Parts: sequence; C-alpha cells; structure tokens
Amino acid sequence: MRNSFRHRLILVFLVVLTVVQLLTAVFVLNATQNASRQQQIQRLSVGINVFSDILANRSEQLNQSLSLLSADFGFKRAVATKEQETISSVLSNHGKRINANAAILLSPQGQLLSSSLTGLSANDVASLFTKHKSEDNDFVMLNVNHANYQFVFQPVKAPTLIAWVGMGFLLDENVAQQAKAMTGIDVSFINSTSIPVEIISTLAPELIQHLSDISFSFADATLHPQEHYPDNYLSQAIQLDPQSDAQWVVLHQSNQRWQLNYQQLRNNMLLIFAFTSLLAFIVAMWVTNGLTKPIDALVNFAKKVGQGENPTKIYGAPAELQALADTLSTMRSNIEQREQDFLYQSEHDPLTGLFNRFAAEKHIKHKIIGLTGTLLLIDIKHFRQVNDIIGFANGDQLLVSFSERLSRLSIDVSLVARLDGDAFLLLLQQPANKAEISQYLHGVVMPFDVAGSKITLSIRTGIVQLNGLYQHIDTLFRHLEIALNHACVQADDSYVYQEGDDDKYQRELSLVRDLPQALIQGQLHLVYQPKVNIQLNTCHAVEALIRWQHPDLGFVPPDEFILLAENSGNISIISEWVMAEAIRQAHIWHQQGLAISVAINLSAHDLMDESLPARLAQQLHDVNLPINAIAIEVTEGAVMTDTETTIKVLNQFKQHGFHIAIDDFGTGHSSLAYLKMLPVNEVKIDRSFIKDIHHNATDHMIVETSIKLIKGLALSVVAEGVETPLGIDILKQMDCDIIQGYVFSKPIKAAELQVWVSEFNRTTA
Repeated sequence: MRNSFRHRLILVFLVVLTVVQLLTAVFVLNATQNASRQQQIQRLSVGINVFSDILANRSEQLNQSLSLLSADFGFKRAVATKEQETISSVLSNHGKRINANAAILLSPQGQLLSSSLTGLSANDVASLFTKHKSEDNDFVMLNVNHANYQFVFQPVKAPTLIAWVGMGFLLDENVAQQAKAMTGIDVSFINSTSIPVEIISTLAPELIQHLSDISFSFADATLHPQEHYPDNYLSQAIQLDPQSDAQWVVLHQSNQRWQLNYQQLRNNMLLIFAFTSLLAFIVAMWVTNGLTKPIDALVNFAKKVGQGENPTKIYGAPAELQALADTLSTMRSNIEQREQDFLYQSEHDPLTGLFNRFAAEKHIKHKIIGLTGTLLLIDIKHFRQVNDIIGFANGDQLLVSFSERLSRLSIDVSLVARLDGDAFLLLLQQPANKAEISQYLHGVVMPFDVAGSKITLSIRTGIVQLNGLYQHIDTLFRHLEIALNHACVQADDSYVYQEGDDDKYQRELSLVRDLPQALIQGQLHLVYQPKVNIQLNTCHAVEALIRWQHPDLGFVPPDEFILLAENSGNISIISEWVMAEAIRQAHIWHQQGLAISVAINLSAHDLMDESLPARLAQQLHDVNLPINAIAIEVTEGAVMTDTETTIKVLNQFKQHGFHIAIDDFGTGHSSLAYLKMLPVNEVKIDRSFIKDIHHNATDHMIVETSIKLIKGLALSVVAEGVETPLGIDILKQMDCDIIQGYVFSKPIKAAELQVWVSEFNRTTA
C-alpha cells in the first residue's frame, strides 16, 4: 500500500538523504568550480607576468646591444660622414649577432637614414619616431607589412646627438611558442588593422579560425579575464601599442584540466550518491520492518476488536508499542462491556427494567409470522392527575410497582414491556377472552401502598387476538392502538379489535391528511340556513355551515371532520377560512343591498385566542362592513373548556359590538350557572328538545321554561331544528323570537339563499 506507514518511512529516509546529498553536491561542486576558476585566473596572471618579463628581457637585450653600437667610434664616424654602406654593414652585422630582426637609423629629427626593413613608408617612420619620443616604456611597437616589431632606440652622440639607432625583434609564432613553452599558456598576437584580422597563435588551427569569427572586447579583457574566446578557455588581453587599439596579445588559459577534474568529482559524487541511496534503502527496509511488524500486529489486533472478536494478546513488541497493545486489550474489554450496557439500555426501560418499545417490536417482529396468543396494550386511566397528586417521585415508584405486578402474573406471559409513560404491553402465549383477561389483571390494580397512602389505579386494555395471520409489525401495533382507543372512547375497561375497525382509522387518517389541501383546492364550501324572526315574520340573519365534498370519500359530515380537526390541531385553519369566506359573502350581499347578518361558529380553540376579536373587527373594517354583518356562535362545551379565558375573549367581542349567541343550550353541564355571567345576546335551544315539542309534554315543559328563563335575562331565543308548521305555532305562543329549521329552509348555497330571502321578505311584507 502506497500510503502505508512503512512506505512513508522509507520515503522519508530517501528524501532526507537525497536532499542532504544534493545540498552537499551543490556546495562541493560550486566550491570546486570557484576554486578551479581562481586557479585558472592565478595561472593566467602568472602567465601574463612571465610574458611581460619576456618582452622586458628582449627589450633589455636590445638596449645593451644598442649601447655598445652607439658607443662604437667607427659607427659614429660613419654616421657623421654619412657613409651609407658602412652604416648598413654595421647595422646588419650587429643585428645578426643578437638575432635582431630589424635595424633602423633615424636623424635627430626623425628622418630615415638607413633601414633593414623593405617597404618602410614615411608614415611608418614618422609613427615610429613619434611613439619613441612619447612613450615611457623601454620599447615601442611597429607594424610593418602586417608584422609586429618590438623596437628599442638609443641616441648616437659625437658628442652631440647626431642620430637615433634602433633594433627590433619580430613578434611572430616563434615568440609565441617560446612564451607558451615557458608559461604553459597559449598566446595569440592579433592585428586588427586589416580585414580579415591577422592572428598569430599557438592555438589549434580550428580555434584560431573561431577567434576570427567572434567578436571580442579587448578593452574589457585587459581588466578581467573573459570566457569563450575561444570556448573552454579563460583569456586576458595585453595592449601592445598604447597609441593604437589594433595591436594586442591575448593569453589563453585552457580550463580542460579543471573541467576534467570537475567532471571526475561530479561522477564520483554520483557514484557515492547511488551507493548511499542503495545503502539507505536497505537500512530503511531493515528499520521499518522492525517498526512496522509490531504496528501491523496492532492493526490486526484492532481490526479483530472492531469485528467483535477476542484476539490473542500481543507480546514481545517494543515498550511503547507493548503499552499500546495492552491499552487496546483493555479498551476491547471496556468496549465489550459498554456495548453490553448500551444494548441493555437500548432495549430496556430505565425506570422499570422492562423491555422498551424498540425491544418489544424487535421481539415480536422476529416471530410475527405464525404468531398466536393474545397481545394486550394496557393504559392507566388518569395517571397524569395521579402523578400531580402524589408527586413525580412517588409516581415513578407507583409505575415500578405496577410493572412488577405485571411481571409476576400467573399466566404464561412471553413478553412484558413499557412502551411509554403509562402504556404497557403484554404478550400472552395462549388466546384469552375479555373475561379471562379481566380476571388476570384484577390483581394488578389492587391498591398500592405509596408513601403511606393507598392508591387504586384503573386501567384500559386494547386486545388483539393473534391468529397467526399477521405479516407486519406496524399493522399489528396499529390494530392494538385502535383497540385501546375504542376502549377509551366507549368508556369500557377493554376492547377486542374487530375486523373492519381499521377502516374507520384509515378514513380518519385520510381526512386529517387531506384537510389542509382541501382548503387550498376548494373542496370545502359554506352553506347558509335562514334564521326567521317568527314575531315579525322576516329573515335578516343566517348561520354559516361548512361542507366538505371529498373527491374520493364523497360528502364528509361536518361533525366528523371538525372533531378530527380539533384533535389534530387543524381547527384554527378551518376557523380562519370560515371567517374569511363569511366576510367575503357578507360583503357581496351588502353591495347588492341585502343586509344579512352571518353567524359563524367558533371552537374552544378559537376562544383561547385573545387577539381574535380585534382581528375579526379589523377584517370587517377593511372591507367597509358594519360589525353586525358578522355574529358569533359558541357552544356550551367550548365555554366550559376554560371558562375564565372564554369569558375574557367573549367580553372583547362584546366591546367591539359583535352579536353573540350560545349554541346547543341545554346539552352541556352547569350552563345555567354560567349563563348569567356570559356576555351574550342570544341563546339557541338545541333541536333535541324542539323536534318532539308538539307531542312530548316533557320537552314542551322544558322548552317553555327555558324560554321564560332566557327572556327573563333579557336575551333573545332561537329554536333549532323546527320541522313542522305546528311547531312554529307552539313556539310563537311561547314567545320564542327566532326559528331555524327545515320548516323554512335547509342550509342552502349563497346564490339560492339570496333568492330565498328576497322572496320570503317580499311575500311576508
């Protein structure tokens, strides 16, 4: 594996070694190269000094020879008498004795008197004499016929100056070879007065040609050695003639010897680098093997621990790794213990020690196929109130005692679990009917001794008979909860799930799910039932009633989905929609000149909203409707839910000027006691008392008494559910104010109501 610790360690070894060796090589090679260059410069400097000494010795030799010649009496006499043959003979013989290449005699004014050089022009003579007079050096340079001569002059006096005698050596290849033999440095005489440049050099012919092809700054080369003239040489120039930039001697120091030494050193370092890299790789392999073997053992140990195995303890590892191995062993034991603790906690209730919901579902799910027996879901009645009375600590102790009794039941119980709060699950191995189950559980609810007090609990039980046909745990638990809900709703201690109970449950789930979307899609609408004043025989008020036409379920009764909305928390969105729709329709009617008050029903949840009166009043104001365009109806049950808050909210409605009615009067509890306290304008007597008023004396008496009582409180009376003309006559005699029922009209849509009201009021006018 490329990312393994072993490979990384080997890579680190090699990288560190490579970096160190590269840095060492760079420093050593740079130092060697610099030292080599300094040696070349030093060697070149020595060569320049030796070459300068050669020129100086030649000049001294010429001076000594000319001193003897200028002092010779016969030569002086020949010069004075201008004996040309004698002068030429003397100059030639004397020059041969010292191997001079040229001899010349000049007058004191610089005119040529005699010369061994042919083709010497007057300009050459004038230039030579001028240089001789102006130079501080012991010699002057003369270029004649593309050849350079080193001349030295001495005066000839008898006793006054009668002439200048000079002799010169030719700077040719022999001189260059002589200088190279003495210095070991190549010498090039360069004359740039002609094109191409004339070069006399000890260099190889191909290098001499290279010199003539490249440009070179001789002035810079006199100050510092220059490279690449030619390649692989270090060159420095000497100006032979200070009066001319055309006469140069260039000394060339080859760097071949140093280059060979440098390359040999580089090759040796490469060999050393290769050898040390191989050695480092071998050492790294050896070291990493010693380190990674224990680490691999630790990795394998950790893998087995992670897989839940119990690996053999590691021995013989280095001290640090052995400590880590021992720590892993201890960690494995601790993990195993914690896993057992976690497993227990995940499957058991922390208070009672019974299985929790997760464990119960897991246990039943594993054996659900073909499972028989009886499954019980037990709920403690009003346990919250009991908990509030005896305190939470005592309540917990009560649950523990209750669970212990369930665990000690004499029947064959294969599973006891606490699902949540006060809900317990029992799985009986054998089928049992309601009577048998009630007998089994009788001892469970016997009084408990809690903090010195006797507490008696009541329980409700949902029962599912397991017939071996269940396939899914969710279905089984849903049926169990449905059975318990039936027991709660029917005020029965127990209920056995029956085939078909699930249909109602599924319908309710569907209605709760679809209700919000139904409001958006326009599945709900309002119908209006006239409220007729039988004393004046007019209709100026209606009650708004909601209707739901479900696309799949058809017509859904209001009592059904309103109750579901209250239980699911969706009642507020229905109330808001009803208020908005009623205001919208009332606004349309008022614009059409039909002044009708629309009554809307508010739930107990609505009466908890203290901001509702102000919001409803503001909505009416926004569409320029009077307050009496909307009336409020509340049921006795809604008032009894939270009387204090309800009265506070109703007073706010009263302060805004809303007409308030109590609906379903006579069906609630303690309504007479609260009637005098409620800020209402109207009381509606429930249809259960009205429908049989014409042939039931008891109902007749109750209605008559109620009307007198309500009228005595200065409230108007509405009779609901009137279906016959005889009922109208009876209620009119009882001084009832308003009738609402099928005798006049069933609840109808807005357009139909508008026609009905107009026709009714016109007919009775």
